Amino acid sequence: MGVGSRRSSRQGTARVLAVVTAIATWGLAALGSTVRVTNSGMGCPSWPLCYGQLGPIFRFHTILEESHRYTAAIVSVLAFATLFFVLRQCKSPATRLWAKIAAGLVIFQALLGGLTVLAKNAPWTVSVHLVVGLVFLATTTVTAVLAVAGDRFRGLGGVGATWGVAAIGAFLLVVISGTVVMSTNAGPACSSWPLCTVGSTDLPVIALTHRAVVGLSTLLLLGFVYRGWAVGSAAWRRRSLWLLGLLLLVVAAGALVAISKTSPFWADIHLAVAGALWMLLMVQVVTVEVPPTSTRDSALAATPAGQNGVRP
Repeated sequence: MGVGSRRSSRQGTARVLAVVTAIATWGLAALGSTVRVTNSGMGCPSWPLCYGQLGPIFRFHTILEESHRYTAAIVSVLAFATLFFVLRQCKSPATRLWAKIAAGLVIFQALLGGLTVLAKNAPWTVSVHLVVGLVFLATTTVTAVLAVAGDRFRGLGGVGATWGVAAIGAFLLVVISGTVVMSTNAGPACSSWPLCTVGSTDLPVIALTHRAVVGLSTLLLLGFVYRGWAVGSAAWRRRSLWLLGLLLLVVAAGALVAISKTSPFWADIHLAVAGALWMLLMVQVVTVEVPPTSTRDSALAATPAGQNGVRP
């Protein structure tokens, strides 16, 4: 095997690890939402061990919380393994930077998880843990995208830096407002959809504010897809259709959460699909103006639409 082949193989290891880490991080976030909606967070009232025991304790809430911690440990190992191979094999400064940020955030997130347990699931710790977890998911996703894109990434272009970043910021506001709804238990107070009657308490207002933020986020995401359609590759456009499909699923799941008065099942589905939407949004923002690799995409990029953003 020649030097070039060995280098390509090692770079392939970094790419595979980065992608696996991103997928595992989404799984961790989905499992965390299950722990949250089933009120299993205190299934292990001690940290880092559960009742001072390393092995599993077969009680429903306990095994859910333990599974979350075991998965977090696996994701931590994957994040540092990704960092190791990225630093050795990837020359892209952006890829190396995001891998470092991801490795640092996994430590911070683990400590936040411990604080959440020791604080007995205080609402503010749960909210901060969720938001930082979403940011960590974003860093592993961006690391994976940059590891795959390689030298084709030159930084965010005009569409990504404006509409894409705006869509990301609005999505974070959706998550923050959603954590306020959860911590105040405002969901059941607004059990019709899309609007509900405002009563004598502030709880319906909190829920309606969250829905208004969701509406703003939806408009910005649609604007991002519209502006990126002219400059994105054929593959980017196909992924954008998936992005819009996930958006519809998130909205539908959110409606079912409201109508069911915050059913744990629909709340879990809602958070899991929202996590997938968040990942794909990050992918689309980073790659909207990355040069394509396939012959077909290269030909499309060479058209007037690909050159100056004006469709023929």
